[in-house]
Amino acid sequence: MKRDELKKAIDYYRAKVKEEMAGEKKINGQFIGPRNPTRKMDLEDIIHPKRPFLSKDVENDVDSIYVTTFRFGTLKKPVSMVKCGHGTDLVGGMEFGSQLVQKGFIKSVKDLAPVFAKYKLGILDIFMEKENNGKKMDIMVYECIECGGLPNIGEPVCYFETGIITGILKELTHKEVFAEEVRCWTSGYSFCHFSVEINHDPEGSLESQ
Repeated sequence: MKRDELKKAIDYYRAKVKEEMAGEKKINGQFIGPRNPTRKMDLEDIIHPKRPFLSKDVENDVDSIYVTTFRFGTLKKPVSMVKCGHGTDLVGGMEFGSQLVQKGFIKSVKDLAPVFAKYKLGILDIFMEKENNGKKMDIMVYECIECGGLPNIGEPVCYFETGIITGILKELTHKEVFAEEVRCWTSGYSFCHFSVEINHDPEGSLESQ
């Protein structure tokens, strides 16, 4: 994905973020976006997703098949495995994120967006970043491979992506990192929102990377 196309996508989705967060609700501690809740997610929801920006540099069917194949492995777990599967996805994502840094695919925070777009994980946007007894970040992912286009089931599902972000930032900073997905396509939004906290200790800094 070219840099100007990436910027265009981020600008488009930032307007969506502002609009959808303005009209959101909070139910039982969970943020819920404007899309109406639907039936429980099934196989038909997973097949043939559309990602307007990430499919532009390939045939749309190719991107659709790529995403569908990924989701077969992550979303169609046996019911008895779903809860423990979340933890497995999170830890697997953390290890994968660490490897992206260790193997040189990501050398600084600036590499996150290009790498996510290149490998079709999603369009990553560091929406907000501030220092407050550590570093706090709001990271948005648009057209997420895990959930883009899925129905509103009332809760987030992107445990693998939460793990990837955690693993990358932990490996870059050598600090304790806590990431949580607080908004998601599957909780009624057109984006995924990861709230990230990076502690001061142990030593290391984002700026030095």
